[in-house]
Amino acid sequence: MFSPPSSPAFNPDTLAAQGAVLDLLPHPVCLFDADGGVVFVNRAWIAFSGRDAATEAGLGWLSLAPEEDRTSWPTRWQTVKAANRATETEWRWRRADGRLAWVQLTIQPVQGSPWFLGVCHDITRQREAEEAARAKAAQVQVLANGVPVLIAHFSADNFTCLLANKAYARTWGVDENKIVGMRVPDIIGPEGWRQIEPYVEQVLKGETVSYERTINPPGGERVIEVMLIPHQDESGATNSAFVMINDITRHRQSERAIRESEERLKKFTEATNEGIVFHDNGRVIDFNDAMSKMLGVPREKLLGTNIFQFVAPEALEQIRANIATAFEKTYESTILRADGSRIAVEITGKQMTFNGVVHRMTVIRDITDRKEAEARIQFLAHHDTLTQLPNRLMMMDRLEHMLAAAKRHAKMVGVLFIDLDNFKTVNDSLGHHAGDELLKRVAGRIQSCLRAADMVARLGGDEFLVVVSDLALAEDVVPVAEKLLQAVSESFSIEGHIITVSPSIGISIFPRDGNDRDALIKNADAAMYLAKDSGRNNFQFYTSQLNKGAFEALAMESGIRRAIEQVQFIVHYQPEISLSTGELTGIEALIRWKHPELGVLGPDKFISIAEHRGLIMPIGKWVLNEAARQNAEWQKAGLPKVPMAVNLSPIQFKQPQLPEIVAKALADADLAGEYLELEITENLLMQDTQVVSRTLAALKALGVRLTVDDFGAGYSSLSYLKRYPIDKLKIDRSFVRHVPGNIEDVAITNAMISLSKSLGMKVLAEGVERESQAEFLRGQKCDEMQGYLVAAPMSAVDFEAWLASYVPAQLLSTS
Repeated sequence: MFSPPSSPAFNPDTLAAQGAVLDLLPHPVCLFDADGGVVFVNRAWIAFSGRDAATEAGLGWLSLAPEEDRTSWPTRWQTVKAANRATETEWRWRRADGRLAWVQLTIQPVQGSPWFLGVCHDITRQREAEEAARAKAAQVQVLANGVPVLIAHFSADNFTCLLANKAYARTWGVDENKIVGMRVPDIIGPEGWRQIEPYVEQVLKGETVSYERTINPPGGERVIEVMLIPHQDESGATNSAFVMINDITRHRQSERAIRESEERLKKFTEATNEGIVFHDNGRVIDFNDAMSKMLGVPREKLLGTNIFQFVAPEALEQIRANIATAFEKTYESTILRADGSRIAVEITGKQMTFNGVVHRMTVIRDITDRKEAEARIQFLAHHDTLTQLPNRLMMMDRLEHMLAAAKRHAKMVGVLFIDLDNFKTVNDSLGHHAGDELLKRVAGRIQSCLRAADMVARLGGDEFLVVVSDLALAEDVVPVAEKLLQAVSESFSIEGHIITVSPSIGISIFPRDGNDRDALIKNADAAMYLAKDSGRNNFQFYTSQLNKGAFEALAMESGIRRAIEQVQFIVHYQPEISLSTGELTGIEALIRWKHPELGVLGPDKFISIAEHRGLIMPIGKWVLNEAARQNAEWQKAGLPKVPMAVNLSPIQFKQPQLPEIVAKALADADLAGEYLELEITENLLMQDTQVVSRTLAALKALGVRLTVDDFGAGYSSLSYLKRYPIDKLKIDRSFVRHVPGNIEDVAITNAMISLSKSLGMKVLAEGVERESQAEFLRGQKCDEMQGYLVAAPMSAVDFEAWLASYVPAQLLSTS
């Protein structure tokens, strides 16, 4: 033991004598000085703490308490001193065995001295029991909160809430932390109490009660199923009751819906143009008027007949199998009218129970118009819309087969690359309409020079490709080239003007000049440039000395590499406008190259080379980042929040890391995914479908929108459009250019708009330059437009100025 310092008011001998007595006490005892420091501890204290008296002196005794208790001691001590009477406080203290113990510390002043006596009682078990009880209560609460039903527990004497889960409290609009202790009438209201009081009386008698009632809690009327379960004490008296409530609103609504379904179905079948027939394994039980009209059979003759007699023979087996297997997905088939004519239809069958018997309800939709549109679109996917010649994709496929046949039979194939000399002059002087008519006439003359086994395709612009098969010698292609020169060079009479154009023709021969289609076309293209350099209106064969084009491509490649390093690219922006309101619905980002010598170049001048030379990825990534950054900046500045559309190169799209690149661009710009729109070509959808599906799914997971650009100009399949999560189709400008004057383009455009709507996609028309085009598109319910009628592509600064002065109403009034 240690002795406190001497003081006038303290007798050390007395403390020593008292200390001996205090050592006999079983509880830890200490003396505190006026500052709260320890001046004496008894043996029980030392045994409890495991430390000697010297270590405990002053504030040393606090070292075994948790930090938060140590820091709170000065405040507690001031409270003890101010009370000047016995004061109790609970304390945490680490024992000699290392366990953290709870003690109740009673402190009271010692009369006639400056000291305070502290006596400790170990209350660890009590606190642990309390904690265990609280933990158990918390577990019960967690379990109750985790079940989908409403649960509560009420006392039987005054109907006070003892427990309630979150669902119960929230249903009645009560704070879940305040509901315990509330009485039932206060929770459910006086009217609710009046309704359930009879059931409560039954529960108090020890009966389990269940009932339904309608309630009106916050959030609207609900129908609930209630079960009241009594809880009894050892004497058998009910001392509380459990409440379990199921919300059966949906069940009751479903029952009501079923009761109303027959009437709704009857009205629906009368209102729709789709044929609806109910049958029992083919025997017609009921049908709507549309079904009768579709088949051309009066109602009295159709009822009770066999529906299979109206199925085309080749479709009968499939339809019977679908009925036998209860197949309920939509499929296409063919049915017959009473007069024998065939109708392309879309069929959806459903199993339905009526009066306990399972019948088949079949909905039949006439899709003749859609099938014709699909056929036309399929034709357009393989052919050039202007000349009706095969397009590049079809030509590439056919050329592959022709080369394979030539290999098998040891024959040669001639590839002729044709470019019209001075065609641009015709367009500039007489307009695009005259230029288009000239291209169609040239296509006809080229076809007239070829055999059925040969092929001609339009590659784009004024370029054509002719493939001559089954050549024994390379020279055998010369007569064909001479006929083409003569036929194309003869004058044309177009719109009252005599027009003369000449062709420059480059020729490559398989297998001499290449073993695959790409090499042959590239070499024929190089030979065509030699023909132009040789005075035009002639043909030239490819030779290995044709390096000029290669050097030019190499120079362009070097320039692109410098442009990437020095960031010579800029982005221009073109608005996308709603046809119905005139409001801005989107912005397309279009790359430009500020060439130090050639000025501003459009993407047509360098993107193709960048793709072939492996440079498109850094360019595409830069455009993506810049477009996202600019859109985010505009939104923060208060400009309309609309998607920014960015074109993706097919090479970009095929990169596995594309979703990560897009995600990083969005994150860096702090732009939500919904404000980025990625445009892809329809040809991509026909490639590796698993890769395409994974990439599109990953992009959609980021929230971005997906658009098919230049729709109708490439090669696609409607089945692929239906399969992928496409948000919008952009109709290629070539279809919009001649509407509403050209009947065929009007029909094609209408079909594509209708197709887009049926697939649940937005549709935008590109290249809108005239008010008549906008008015036509608006009448066909096209959603959006883009083109010079609204605005040309412009810099970011010019775009902001344009948007500030743009008035949607003025656009609608002028168009």
